[in-house]
Amino acid sequence: MSKSRLEAFSDGVLAIIITIMVLELGLPAGDKFGDLWALGPTLLGYLLSFFFVAIYWVNHHLIFHDVETVNLKILWCNIIWLFIISLIPFTTAWAGRYPSAWAPVTVYFADMALASVAFHVMYYLIACEHGGKKSFRLDLRSIVSLVVYTLAAGVGAFCPIAAYIVVAAVSLWWIVPKKKIKKALEKPAESVEKIESDKSES
Repeated sequence: MSKSRLEAFSDGVLAIIITIMVLELGLPAGDKFGDLWALGPTLLGYLLSFFFVAIYWVNHHLIFHDVETVNLKILWCNIIWLFIISLIPFTTAWAGRYPSAWAPVTVYFADMALASVAFHVMYYLIACEHGGKKSFRLDLRSIVSLVVYTLAAGVGAFCPIAAYIVVAAVSLWWIVPKKKIKKALEKPAESVEKIESDKSES
């Protein structure tokens, strides 16, 4: 099927996720700046989660940019990824209320780790579908992200502040998209064009 429906559906879900996160912020308990300061962990969690979702939106667009059709595996992997991402408002609100508690911190970072895994699996399936399986490689940034999110989920509650800082740094690293993100798709596309050209000449 065409990728247009997949992209439209994904954009809508991500927009709703960001909207829900804003609604989860709530108002300060009073009218003093101190009351706003008390929401500090919640606001910081929202900021991190907002950029986390926004960065995925940008990279989601990039990996589908040169894709013309998608198969059933890609569709379901995208839905699974959206399901994991859709939990971000819930995990953000929980971790924002209890920023140093074991369960909220673990669930928050585990959700990020699973989202990263699902996204890279989807990227791999796209490469396979378009003949780029052999050229598909995880770069340093992808490997670091998967390791950091997983470690934050496993041991982040022992030192939550450090975990938040490291995860934020890795997430911000993705603001600048990797230059070769479409490498697995560009070469196959060129070869297809060449084949079509040869057919027309013959």
